[in-house]
Amino acid sequence: MSRKKPDPKIETRLSPSDMDRLNAFAGTAQKSRSDFAREALRWYLNHYEEIKGDSSQTELAKAMKYTTDQTVKAINAGVDRICKMLARQGRAIGTLYELSWMSLPDDENARKAFEEAAVRAKQRMARHVENDERELAERMKAVVNG
Repeated sequence: MSRKKPDPKIETRLSPSDMDRLNAFAGTAQKSRSDFAREALRWYLNHYEEIKGDSSQTELAKAMKYTTDQTVKAINAGVDRICKMLARQGRAIGTLYELSWMSLPDDENARKAFEEAAVRAKQRMARHVENDERELAERMKAVVNG
């Protein structure tokens, strides 16, 4: 009659804190340390591929987040640049408006009027455009960062 060989045995060492944790978990599960450790090892072996796959998915998620963050930064920089360009254009248009509005005759007074118109237009537009620019830039960022 042939005798069945006993299951192979493994041995390992645990730190005192890990041994305390094993004792606590085994006690909670109402199992011996050996039974609890055997069950934990089997679970780990059965789920190893999933666990290993999770780490590669985590790396992929990190790469995607980095790419997304860089894209959002680039878009935000473009939005800021466009808003600043529009503000400069608005000030130039304001200068022309002020000049037309003042419509002085072509003499020394007219040159002074032009300079005054330019200064006034820049001041007026700067007050309004800077606030509008900030508000618009924030709204655009909110849409992009959505």
